[in-house]
Amino acid sequence: MKVKQHLQQPLPIRQPCEVAAKEVMPSIRASIAYVLVNEFKLSKYEAARLLGLTPAAVANYIEGRRGEKYMAKILNDKAKAEKIREAAMIILAYSSDAKSSERFQNITCAICSSVNEVAQMYGCHYLTMKKPEQLHA
Repeated sequence: MKVKQHLQQPLPIRQPCEVAAKEVMPSIRASIAYVLVNEFKLSKYEAARLLGLTPAAVANYIEGRRGEKYMAKILNDKAKAEKIREAAMIILAYSSDAKSSERFQNITCAICSSVNEVAQMYGCHYLTMKKPEQLHA
């Protein structure tokens, strides 16, 4: 009887960061990998090294076997695609200084919060902490 009651309870609210980790961030990584290989003409091995992934993971991203959920939405939107290119440039420059790291985080958070339906529905920590002018800086 307890099992039946438990199954009838509403599902817990999905947290924006949970969706981001499982669905959105893989799409952002896939988009960056796509840009590095197809636009910047890096090999899958070079892109994998820069992204801290295996060449097989990069191939899976590029071929749509991983991270495909939001990849088209990201790359087909001019503003989001430009942010992806900027993120790829930061990775290419291999700049690990605090300013570049913060910019990379702002880029990925801005893209994530713009495609993450749960973040749009329930709010996102990133969106509440940043002023509107900082989102597009």
